Amino acid sequence: MVEFSANIANLRKYGGGVLCDTTLSFPTTTEQVQAALREIGIDRLFSSEIIILDYSIGVKGVARALGEYTHIDELNYLASRLNELDPEELMKFTAAVEHGEYANSAEELINLTFNLDHYELYPVQNAEEYGLWLVDELMALQLPEQARDYFDFEAYGEDTAINEGGTFTSQGYMLAGPEPFQKVYDGQHIPEQYQVFQYPIRQKIAVPRSHRSRDSPKRRRP
Repeated sequence: MVEFSANIANLRKYGGGVLCDTTLSFPTTTEQVQAALREIGIDRLFSSEIIILDYSIGVKGVARALGEYTHIDELNYLASRLNELDPEELMKFTAAVEHGEYANSAEELINLTFNLDHYELYPVQNAEEYGLWLVDELMALQLPEQARDYFDFEAYGEDTAINEGGTFTSQGYMLAGPEPFQKVYDGQHIPEQYQVFQYPIRQKIAVPRSHRSRDSPKRRRP
């Protein structure tokens, strides 16, 4: 499970110099959201807005793409999608975030989880390794064996990466493949199964009643 949490605070109190915050972990539930909001004094009547002070996310680069006012449902959608990825897909997603083409907002990151086939990821870490990979694995260049000792694999790998628009990431070399990038999420309509945000239910205050019923007859004066 991917680590994913947000430190949320009461915006009205935060603006007044009072820190009233708590940590909410994702994926989450409506009940957990309501408990967190109740803890920081969000009741919709007097305080209805939150601010996100910080994120703790197990995929490098994701937190920087998320803002102070990203909606709780959108965060839950993203966290849920990350946890639906298998290890190989998660590795590719991590590389794609470092690649940076679609990693600048919650909307882009969610769409990225649906478009991992758009990218190619090769198990090489630098330009020299990529040059060797191009020659030995991809057969991009027919190089006579006697010329290998004199060939600059690093320069070849570097030039190819620049021309391809690829990136050397912590997971390997990533570049865009032939598959088109599809926009699945429009930034507005979050699927119902990921919608969890609800304000806490206000508790009714019980008013003690007098022993005498309002409808009981008054005692007559003598």
